[in-house]
Amino acid sequence: MQEKIDIVIQGALMDNTINTATYYSQLDFVDNIVVSTWESEREKLQNIPELDKVKFVFSKLPTHDGGGNVNYQIISSKNGISECSNNVVVKMRSDQTIVLDDMRMLDRFYNKFREGDEMFVLGMGTHHPYHPQDHVFWGPRKSLEKLFECPLSTWPSYHNPNFSTTHYRAPMYLGAYYYSTLSDTAKYHFDNPKDYLFDGASKRNEAFEEYYKIQGKGFKVFPRVRMDWHKYRQGYMYDFYAAQGEVYYDDKWE
Repeated sequence: MQEKIDIVIQGALMDNTINTATYYSQLDFVDNIVVSTWESEREKLQNIPELDKVKFVFSKLPTHDGGGNVNYQIISSKNGISECSNNVVVKMRSDQTIVLDDMRMLDRFYNKFREGDEMFVLGMGTHHPYHPQDHVFWGPRKSLEKLFECPLSTWPSYHNPNFSTTHYRAPMYLGAYYYSTLSDTAKYHFDNPKDYLFDGASKRNEAFEEYYKIQGKGFKVFPRVRMDWHKYRQGYMYDFYAAQGEVYYDDKWE
C-alpha cells in the first residue's frame, strides 16, 4: 500500500495558493494539506468554502525577517508541520505549483531512494557549504520537525548585493543548522559562520570538507521538475541556480 503523506504549504496567501492546495488534493497519496499562513491573511478566506483535505493554520508575523525571510519560513513551516500526522511530510512554498505528474514522480523517487532520515530537496549547492535549496523539503516528519526547530535568525535584512560576505544565505542558515545536529564539526561551523560559511570566509574549505562527508545524511536531491513559480511567471530557475553551483539528480530518471 502506498504510504500517505501530508503537505505543508507555507507563506502568504498568493493568488495561486488556494488553487494549488486543491490541485494537490487530487493526488491519491496525499492525505492532508496544511496551508500555514499569517493572521493578517484571514480576510482573504472570507468567501472560500470548506475544502476537502485542506486546513489552515494562522501565525503571528514575526517582527524581524531574519534575512531572506528565513524567520517567516521557520515559523510558518514549524506551525504547519505541527498539524501533520503522517510519517512523511512535504514542505512547499505558497507561490509555487509543481505539476501533478511530477509530484507523482517525486513521490516514487523518494520511496525508491530514501535510506534513513534524510530529506530530499530540489537542488543542492556545491559553491556554498551546507546549502540545500529551500523551495521543497520532502522527508520524515521528525526530520522536518528537527529542521524547523532552528532558532530564529538575528541577522539583519538583506540591503546590498554583497550581503553574503557578512550574512547567512537563508537556505544555508537552515541547512547549516540541520547539519549541526548531525556533526559536532558542523555545529562549530554553524556557530562561527564568519570564519567558515560566509562568502570569502578564511576557513571555508574546512566547512566544505565536512559538508561533503555528511551531505547525504542530511539532504539528497530530486530530479528536475516542471513548476509554475507564479510570483515570477516562470518555472524553477534551473539555469540561474546551476550557474551558482547547484546540482540535480540525473534528468533521465524515470
